[in-house]
Amino acid sequence: MAKRCLIVTFYFPPTGGGGVQRITKLVKYLSRQEWQFHIITSAASGNLPSDTILLNEIPETVQIDRIPVSSKTREKAPLPFFKSTFFMRWISSLIFIPDRYKKWIASAKNEILECLQRENYDLVLISTPPYSLAVLAAELTETIHIPVVLDMRDPWTTNPYKIYPTAWHLKKDRQLERETLEHIQYGVSAYASLIEFYKRNIENFNPDNWRHITNGFDEEDFKQLTPVALDNQQFNIAFSGTFYSHINNPRLLFKAINDLHADLKGKIKFHHIGSSHISLKKMAAAFNLSANIIEWGYHSHKECLNILAGMDAFCFILDSTEAKSNFTVGGKVYEYLRLGKPILALVPPGGEAADLINKNKAGIVVDPHDTEGIKKVLSGWLNDFPQPGKNSNFSEYERARLAEKYSEFFNRIINRH
Repeated sequence: MAKRCLIVTFYFPPTGGGGVQRITKLVKYLSRQEWQFHIITSAASGNLPSDTILLNEIPETVQIDRIPVSSKTREKAPLPFFKSTFFMRWISSLIFIPDRYKKWIASAKNEILECLQRENYDLVLISTPPYSLAVLAAELTETIHIPVVLDMRDPWTTNPYKIYPTAWHLKKDRQLERETLEHIQYGVSAYASLIEFYKRNIENFNPDNWRHITNGFDEEDFKQLTPVALDNQQFNIAFSGTFYSHINNPRLLFKAINDLHADLKGKIKFHHIGSSHISLKKMAAAFNLSANIIEWGYHSHKECLNILAGMDAFCFILDSTEAKSNFTVGGKVYEYLRLGKPILALVPPGGEAADLINKNKAGIVVDPHDTEGIKKVLSGWLNDFPQPGKNSNFSEYERARLAEKYSEFFNRIINRH
């Protein structure tokens, strides 16, 4: 008999971006195993990216309810006189703890309760961020008769991308996180380090009721790739995702490229696929790299993979001066692994991202502030182009296998109730 799961997630196709992949692929694969899904999500608008192709992966049997987003909640572009969105995000963080989604969450809660009155479900899965959904998960755990599972695809207060205007804001958010997690019975984390953090900091936290299920890649996405054609006399290295002004700023990488010997510098092309909250053109000009930087802009997930497939290497960045950088990886890295090209991981050497690269022998970890170390790696690669990895087995990160882990955990929970 099919099991029924009610999923609550703010981000879902046709919204694009990395945040939708985890739940989209879970629904795709578990729907093939007699799981039935009902999705409660946002009718998001504003400047959120769109990827309508991802809707093709959602079976027609999946019921989707979209809750409108108020103007105060809606993602907005920054005012034109600000150079980046950092200020807007700072203002939002100054006013709202943990985030500005509380009004939408209230509407989602009403919809959930109405669904539970009308229909029977075996389980509720709630995906964060936004972190207000974690608070909702704690409330529902205490009030409804079926199990609630919190899925944390990103850390909460240890998320390096989350802005805290003052120490007081961090303290209050930490308090809210602690109080919330004390009432969560079941959870899944994309990061092992987050579970360890909760073991140390959350009273009565039971790791036996949690699972570490990483992000990953969908093998079916790689069956019919059409790699973009690039100049094979150039060394093409790519960063896919969003550039922010603080945690993954490429300034020091650009400095290292500029400091290369002139004949090597001329060979390198740095490609960015995605959005940017900073002006890469201005930064490139400041380092005399205007001819070296190629901006593709945002593309659908399928198109992005085709672009990445044509590259010689990949890069990602997490500022090592921010202690919270140890707690995250970035979903795109798993697709880097699958594509089999070497990865320049400019991340804290002792963090979870570095552990992933080193464990899989997938590239080289360099502290992002070690410009000499970055130059050394790039010089070596430019003098002897690295070949794609061979005989690498990354099957543990396949979305189909990760979905199996969810299913096993869900079934264990259901059988206990």
